[in-house]
Amino acid sequence: MSDSLLKLARDSSSAKKHELAEHVTGLLVARADDPGSEETHLLNNMLEGVYDSLEHEAKRKMSERLADVQSMSSKLAAAMANDELPVAQAILERSKALREEDLHKIARTKDQGYLLGLAKRDHVSKDLSGILIKRGNRDVKHAIAANLGAEITMPVFESLVKDMPKQLGDRIRHLRKTNEELLEDLFRDDGEIAAGSELVRKPSKISPKAWLMGIRLGKTTLNKAVYQLAHEHNLFDAVTLLAFFSGLDLKYVHNLMVRFDSTGIATVCRACGIGAAEFQAVCKERCKHLKFPESTGSKWLTNYHMLDDTDARRLLALMKIKLKAAKHEQAA
Repeated sequence: MSDSLLKLARDSSSAKKHELAEHVTGLLVARADDPGSEETHLLNNMLEGVYDSLEHEAKRKMSERLADVQSMSSKLAAAMANDELPVAQAILERSKALREEDLHKIARTKDQGYLLGLAKRDHVSKDLSGILIKRGNRDVKHAIAANLGAEITMPVFESLVKDMPKQLGDRIRHLRKTNEELLEDLFRDDGEIAAGSELVRKPSKISPKAWLMGIRLGKTTLNKAVYQLAHEHNLFDAVTLLAFFSGLDLKYVHNLMVRFDSTGIATVCRACGIGAAEFQAVCKERCKHLKFPESTGSKWLTNYHMLDDTDARRLLALMKIKLKAAKHEQAA
């Protein structure tokens, strides 16, 4: 493969370069979670080499296809993020290949369209938020305030939300306050959190491994698995699957499931694509486990509906970043 691609790369015609870019982009997408291999490095080098010679529309299509590909090189991501806005948009909003220093440079030098793209990222660090708030216009500031994945202090948040429509501001204020409390609770000892007894693994017709295999093969869905396990009174196995698909450690998802509130588990379920009927089944079983009246489950369902998919995904990303940083500090 390498020899044939290199030969194609040496061809000087514009048509061949576009053919190469389209083909190599597809190969890199297929290696989305393989950032360290020699082949991935070669594919990135080829795209970096032909990128400047591509037409605008080819660049835009490449940006859309590679925005969620973690194996894309930071150099290629930066080239697209600094291109014209229609090309840069997807990379600014979604790419994890951009380095923090590249994000800061764009925030300090580019116009408002680029800043708005950065403000919509699943995670916006405290330093990046500061630059965006300082340089951004009203739309950028509102996007930061509404982004639950943006790290900002409550005083700064309140200063941003005060000129937003009241209903929207109240909704975001409620979500951010409860989420700040949730993030703080992640690092508390188990005894300091209001929670019920630990979940116990119970016999089930289908094991978590079998469910996972069925989901991967397209024979079933995570929604069906969680719904069935809730009806089997087996929240432990549901937690196992939710931990896998959310990327959180089993311990944290378990703790969220047995807490006396529902913000955390609603976030994980929403981010994993769990539907309202399936979450309601989880709530019903949680009420039984925690010895709460079923009416409490209806209140928990309200928390689920207050989150949209984007809010949940951003908060989950922030939770994982906070936990990862804490682990690095402990290891050091």
